Amino acid sequence: MTAEKSKWVPVLHFHLPFVRHPEMSKYLEEEWYFEAVTETYLPLLEAFDNLERDGVDYNLTISLTPTLLTMMSDPLLSERLLNYVYARVKVLDEEAFRTQTDPDFHPVTLFYRERYKNWAAKLNNGGGQYLINQLLKHNKLGHIKIITSAATHGFLLFMVGEPEAIVAQIQVGVETHEKLLGIKPSGIWLPECGYTAGFDAILSRYGIFYTFLDQHGIEMASPEPPNGCFSPVVTPFGLVAFGRDPESSRQVWSSKEGYPGTPIYREFYRDIGFDLDLPHLTPLKHGSIKTFTGLKYYAITGTGTYKEAYRPGAAKRKALEHAEQFVYNRVLQGNYLKNAIGEPPVIVSMYDAELFGHWWFEGPWWLESVFRKLDNNSNIESASAEDISKKTLSKVKSKEGMLYSPEEQVWIAQPATSTWGGGGYSEVWLNGKNDEIQQFLSDAAIELIDICKNRYNEVIYGEALNQAARELMLAESSDWPFLLSTGQAVSYSERRVKAHLIRAGKCISMAIGTEPFDQQWFDDICYKDNIFPWINAKELYGKDIC
Repeated sequence: MTAEKSKWVPVLHFHLPFVRHPEMSKYLEEEWYFEAVTETYLPLLEAFDNLERDGVDYNLTISLTPTLLTMMSDPLLSERLLNYVYARVKVLDEEAFRTQTDPDFHPVTLFYRERYKNWAAKLNNGGGQYLINQLLKHNKLGHIKIITSAATHGFLLFMVGEPEAIVAQIQVGVETHEKLLGIKPSGIWLPECGYTAGFDAILSRYGIFYTFLDQHGIEMASPEPPNGCFSPVVTPFGLVAFGRDPESSRQVWSSKEGYPGTPIYREFYRDIGFDLDLPHLTPLKHGSIKTFTGLKYYAITGTGTYKEAYRPGAAKRKALEHAEQFVYNRVLQGNYLKNAIGEPPVIVSMYDAELFGHWWFEGPWWLESVFRKLDNNSNIESASAEDISKKTLSKVKSKEGMLYSPEEQVWIAQPATSTWGGGGYSEVWLNGKNDEIQQFLSDAAIELIDICKNRYNEVIYGEALNQAARELMLAESSDWPFLLSTGQAVSYSERRVKAHLIRAGKCISMAIGTEPFDQQWFDDICYKDNIFPWINAKELYGKDIC
């Protein structure tokens, strides 16, 4: 009989905040999405296509957040995405001509030109909808499992005083996948992996039966699991919780200890948008502002200012070497853990998708190669978190309303309150740089809940209250306090939180008649913030939470 293999469970978190600015023909922050599409999503989809073409068996869990899914399906952003790609193709035609006598940089310009022409051809088949169709194709083939997240990636731990707001975020997250993908999600990526007792009860209500936490969320569960983060636990409400493996995460995440800092790999910070001042680069600028273009000609080389030309072929070969090393290390880790815990471990590697391609350009090549190395490996295999969850839950019974494991093969425990990120306990999202916004978010949620539950008879314009719910959710996004904490896009994040809270407040006032209904203003913000058009505030925030 063949011994059961160790399981490697890779999880990629596809997420961006909702950024859509129809009021301007070109908006800098919209390029966060365009960069992610051209540098991460398309390269990953190409890797999946290659694996499928060659009959490689692989398993990958992908969380696709409702905000990102909404942007993918938006016609305006699809049009602007194509313009973004076309502008780079045009510039690269000029760059190929300019560098034709340069043996160092001409090859990399030709590489980029071919790449962006390939992306243009693919995106011509529907823009962002092409991405959705491709993800659905691979999901249907069974190699990837698409899971959801909270509606706007709201930081749920800060809503425990207003559980109706948590329920609203979860319900709309599930509904978005059902409406835009035709999938009823069974798993969820909790925003920032934030969890506390009680979340499992809410998630089970919406058919969610598995999620992912950081290492300490599992290791400090009550009672303490004997296998640490290398076996999932089942919560009292039947939620299967997986813990992140720090070793495999660090090997890929870290620019110092991990693969991304390898000298031959592409240097992220040397971009032609800053390096070159040429007339034909004007279409890539935002007025007089120089920005990242995604076109980078240099390798990391070393820590100093001297950089060598980037060589894509050599970098790809190194990515293949690193893939072989990664699999070798997972086999060693799996064998060691199997001896230590007495059963094959479940090694969960969790990453932001944008690490692959955007921050670490060679990441998609590496990931494809990892799956190729794992195919037919006798010691370890990639595994679906959903399949493991179903198998785990099949061993759990219910007796007098309590979950138990009759064969003691499954650990019933309540995971600890935890997040991922620096410190592991929410401090990235609540500190001296961002704490002032939290009280305003809480106040707005309390007012909306009170109206929906206790004062709905005062509502004159129900659609205005629905828009207030959308604005509140957009303000609740965990991206804004995160960016304030890291010092990135600070002014934009501040503007977004303030704008959504002001809009929510005015919508509430108009809804209950404390100020006149301004149709022109209302139509304008509904067009700008056109997310989740189906929601009903009364149904979302007016229900009783047990």
